[in-house]
Amino acid sequence: MKNKRFQKLGWILSGALIASLMFSLASPALAALAGKTIEVYSGVNIYIDDVKLTPTDANGDPVDVFIYNGTTYLPVRAVSEALNQNVEWDGDTQSVFVGKHEADRTPVMSLDKLDYFYASELGALSSKSVTDNLGNTHDTMEIYCRGYNCSLTYLLNGQYSGLTGVFFLDYDKRSITYTRTLTIYGDGNELWSGSVTAGVEPLDIDVDLTGALEMQIAVTGGSSNTHAYLGDTMLYS
Repeated sequence: MKNKRFQKLGWILSGALIASLMFSLASPALAALAGKTIEVYSGVNIYIDDVKLTPTDANGDPVDVFIYNGTTYLPVRAVSEALNQNVEWDGDTQSVFVGKHEADRTPVMSLDKLDYFYASELGALSSKSVTDNLGNTHDTMEIYCRGYNCSLTYLLNGQYSGLTGVFFLDYDKRSITYTRTLTIYGDGNELWSGSVTAGVEPLDIDVDLTGALEMQIAVTGGSSNTHAYLGDTMLYS
């Protein structure tokens, strides 16, 4: 539903940043921005799934939606709340962030730089550039299983807050009929799982590892001697 709503609001979100600065997120840092007088047309009604949206600011006071030079503008806070997304103003960079913002996470190293503690049925582990089924190239950790499944266990000792990356089907396997599944566990609890096969686009990985002492990455499915590709992995402190 959220994706559908984002599509329906795409034409008005183009002006959300300007409106947010004017209506929703007033800050002393705005003094660094240039100001000008413009003529706008107000009285615009906004509906989300046929439900009228009444835009408000951070204090709950109504704010205007308007048209300027043929483009409709509305407060980014109103949009984010209607879509159940967080909104954050960064005065240092004069930026508005809607949804997840990773400013508090610090990149530490790619996963292939962290040595695993234990491996089960692992045939080989290597790092190289691999092209996914969309034609995009990634710095990739290739996991090669001796059979239909294998796993890698890492000792984290609570040092990392998260892991990001991409799980994908390599370009040469765009027409495979079997499915490869990647599952990530933290202290025995499933944190993320995804499957790729022919016709499936690369899957974004974003795992919260806060406080985790151990992480296990398991690969299942595929043919005998299964390969799995994790691209652009990054551990965060």
